Amino acid sequence: MSGVAHLFSGGVDSTLAASLLAERFREVHLVTFRRAGFLAEEKALARLERLRDRHPGAEITHRFLDVGPFYEELSGGWSDLRRHGVLALAPCGVCKVSMHWRLLLYCLEHGLRHASDGAAAGAEEYAEQNPRILMPALDAFYREFGVEKISPAFRPDRSNEEALYRRGISESPTVKRTAQDDQILCSQQVLFAMSMRVYLARHSFPEYEAAQRGYLGEALGRAAGLTREFVKGGKPTRVWELLERAVRA
Repeated sequence: MSGVAHLFSGGVDSTLAASLLAERFREVHLVTFRRAGFLAEEKALARLERLRDRHPGAEITHRFLDVGPFYEELSGGWSDLRRHGVLALAPCGVCKVSMHWRLLLYCLEHGLRHASDGAAAGAEEYAEQNPRILMPALDAFYREFGVEKISPAFRPDRSNEEALYRRGISESPTVKRTAQDDQILCSQQVLFAMSMRVYLARHSFPEYEAAQRGYLGEALGRAAGLTREFVKGGKPTRVWELLERAVRA
């Protein structure tokens, strides 16, 4: 296979996924997104050289891209709050939808037919890592536009931390939630934790999954509609405007 675009945060799961991708693809495009509220983006680069040393046969490139305009486009503000309640207070789900949207556009811009993320088993509170919330819809979203999405680190029966350590890319088999967890930070993640606590105090987890599926499905639907207009071409579309805004940011 030729090339793949990978949503790369620099954490254990996205780094292991990148290593697995480098065994399958000649070109691995690591894409790290920036927007207001993200902190310590340079952490994503911590293990980049180890990845390259471990996989000399693959061309591993890295770039930062601004996803802010795409996130703002999908954030419904007061409208979402009225219809979806406390779930709309947490930016995490819509943020991940915007990242996948921008990654899809990157694939279309560079002629790539594969996209990847660092989704991992056991993180089911996060919609994009839950097969009962957003994962199937994201797969279909990419597939509509000729791109296959894969999640190489989604391995329920194995420890991603140990796997990364055995590959010689991390310094310890215990990394997550330690000082060695080189991953971009989000100052708004506390809002997600608070909204989860409030929602689950009154609802079951399956109810949470169903509510998130509806809420984030709307955001993904908006992204799909705007992408269809973009793919058709013709006069400048909303996606073109967002891409230009992101470049100027």
